[in-house]
Amino acid sequence: MADLITHACVAALFKAATGRRRVRTFIAGTLLPDLMARAPAMALSRVNRALPALPDELVYLFAPLHLPAGMLPAAFAISLLFPAGQRRETFGNLLGGMLLHLAVDLLQTHYTPGYRLLFPLSDAAFELGLIGSEDSVRAAPVLVLLVIVAWWPRRTPPAQSDVNA
Repeated sequence: MADLITHACVAALFKAATGRRRVRTFIAGTLLPDLMARAPAMALSRVNRALPALPDELVYLFAPLHLPAGMLPAAFAISLLFPAGQRRETFGNLLGGMLLHLAVDLLQTHYTPGYRLLFPLSDAAFELGLIGSEDSVRAAPVLVLLVIVAWWPRRTPPAQSDVNA
């Protein structure tokens, strides 16, 4: 949970610094890689405890949605759910949020070999290893406070494009 909070906060801080258009769509983009890839794997792993073992391929079927190869088609498919006039901006904000998510994740060090950024072309793993993956628990409260400070003076009504995002 703390990881989703940190991703959302980093996205909100990014939008506070760069502009407010489609803030919710951008923040959703930062949450989607974990929701699309990690949540199904966790749910299927839980099912594995109650039922006969599922094949590993099924449990990890959604893992590419946490990589650029899966983020691009996911952002495109989700943007098609929006009105035609909003699709391009929605796609850009979803994909931008997803890539910001990946950038934050790349700062971490993991027990596994890292992220295969060029999947399916290469299985070479990459990560910067600057922080531990559990550091989000300590960072979350600080980031929430920073978001409040960054957005408090901006309590203006959202633009029409934000309302529909």
